[in-house]
Amino acid sequence: MFNFILFIFAVLFSSIVMAQGELNTETRVVTTNEHSFLLAANSNGAMFSFQRGKRLDGFRKRTFDIDFAYIKHPKEVRSQNVYYQNQKKFVFGKLNSMFTFRSGIGKQREIFSIYDKGGIAIRYHYELGATMAILKPIYYEVVDSSKIVDNIEYLYISQKQFDYNIHQVSDIYSRASFFKGIDEISLVPGLFFKTGISFVFSEKQESINAIEVGTIIDLYSKPIQIMATEKKDQYFISLYVGYRFGKIKVKNRNPNQIIEKEDEETD
Repeated sequence: MFNFILFIFAVLFSSIVMAQGELNTETRVVTTNEHSFLLAANSNGAMFSFQRGKRLDGFRKRTFDIDFAYIKHPKEVRSQNVYYQNQKKFVFGKLNSMFTFRSGIGKQREIFSIYDKGGIAIRYHYELGATMAILKPIYYEVVDSSKIVDNIEYLYISQKQFDYNIHQVSDIYSRASFFKGIDEISLVPGLFFKTGISFVFSEKQESINAIEVGTIIDLYSKPIQIMATEKKDQYFISLYVGYRFGKIKVKNRNPNQIIEKEDEETD
């Protein structure tokens, strides 16, 4: 993940140098608020985000963010019972599936603007707010016993949560339905801090197309356990890289057009 992010930085900065020189002859616009979405891969999962930006001045915006992310433990490994290879794979030793919902407020600052056609703008942003961990228990289809009748094996299977003191990989037949345990969801509140840099390469001033990289820190009110075989964690740190897209609202056109029009009427 670190090497990939460094590669993104190198490509984008080289693009800044190569893209300058061709002046943008298109009509410039005065922009106000913007709305955008982010699809990102995290070092510990994946994330979808919505952001609303309200312009404060020529370089700064107040931002309002809503995130929904899936968080996985770094020790998660998909396994399969060697005796029942036609069944669904499972993560051995997992207690909970973890999702998180974030809502926060922050600021965005443009530190390099697009002056030439085909150029790249660089924006820095940070957000702080509330986060809510959503924990759904994981159930397995466990082989309780078996018997052979007329050379046919009959299995007695029940759905259970993982028990570190009892279950082995050979005991797990398959993973249960995702919806098993949905009525046992628990919530853990907390706080989060997010910061990142966006490289905006939009051809049109009314749209947003950007590559974004950043870091997110989630701190919860109590420790959370995802894997039965690993310790509980009260905070989670993740890196992310993603694609941001959206729209910028236009307030009015280039004021020079208005001046030229007034001069024509005077003549």
